[in-house]
Amino acid sequence: MQQTLLNKSFSEKNHEEALSQNDGLMAKIHNSNDPGYCGSEPFRMSSYALILITKGKLNIRINFVDHVINQRDILLVLPHSIYEITDNSSVSFISIHFNKSYLKNKGVFFSSGETYRMAKDIQSHKFSLSKEDYTFIYYDMLALHKKLNVSKDTPHIKNIVHNSFLELLYDIFLLKNKQKDSVPIAHNSRSELTNRFLALVSENFKKEKRVIYYANCLRITPRHLSQVVKQVTDRTAGEIIDEMVIREAKLLLTSHVMNISEVAIALHFSNSSFFGKYFKKQTGITPSEYKLSNNIAV
Repeated sequence: MQQTLLNKSFSEKNHEEALSQNDGLMAKIHNSNDPGYCGSEPFRMSSYALILITKGKLNIRINFVDHVINQRDILLVLPHSIYEITDNSSVSFISIHFNKSYLKNKGVFFSSGETYRMAKDIQSHKFSLSKEDYTFIYYDMLALHKKLNVSKDTPHIKNIVHNSFLELLYDIFLLKNKQKDSVPIAHNSRSELTNRFLALVSENFKKEKRVIYYANCLRITPRHLSQVVKQVTDRTAGEIIDEMVIREAKLLLTSHVMNISEVAIALHFSNSSFFGKYFKKQTGITPSEYKLSNNIAV
């Protein structure tokens, strides 16, 4: 029961249910003049979102690191990362939410390697638009928002909505590519291997923290796995495993749902002492110190 409460907060559950009821795609307009328009509690969505700042600036904490998203900035919210809006008093924005199922059903994919690289570098999934480009994307989003509010009984509306979504998505990709801020991951054997590794880790990191386990699953040596993963992500296989474990540990420690012993059990450490040593080695502080200095509820 505790784990269920932790993994899916009430607001997150409502968000996922709303997405499901809307075939995995939603659009929202958030206006700073509307009371309670934007919550300040930390959240972790399983879906993607595109956020375009239309007024003011958004102070947001992503995976416990503070960022400022300014007017005419666009941000891609990645699934399973931890977000906390620290100041929403003077910001308005429009957001498009879509889940993996919607992308998969429509034949659109973000590879695991691309998602990991975006998650590591805030600049790769946040960028500023010129006035001309901002107007272009803003009206793309408004058009999609309007079409999503058309009656579902309207003939061909699903195809109309999907085409509008694709137009927005590819317009953003074109603008991002024009700015030349990111280097695309080559679709070769190294990136394919890395994607398989990242998918395995995301599913098994709580139980399996050894590189050799993932190397055996992929039928290669641990050394070769780490070399390939580092070439693609700039992190070794072991560093990626540790990052995922620590990110989850931080979320559990700040949840007020579990104590340190329960967190150790949830992450499959043999005991809380071993978990404490592991956590301090990775972060420089003990779980107790971290818990005391991060009093947020998820």
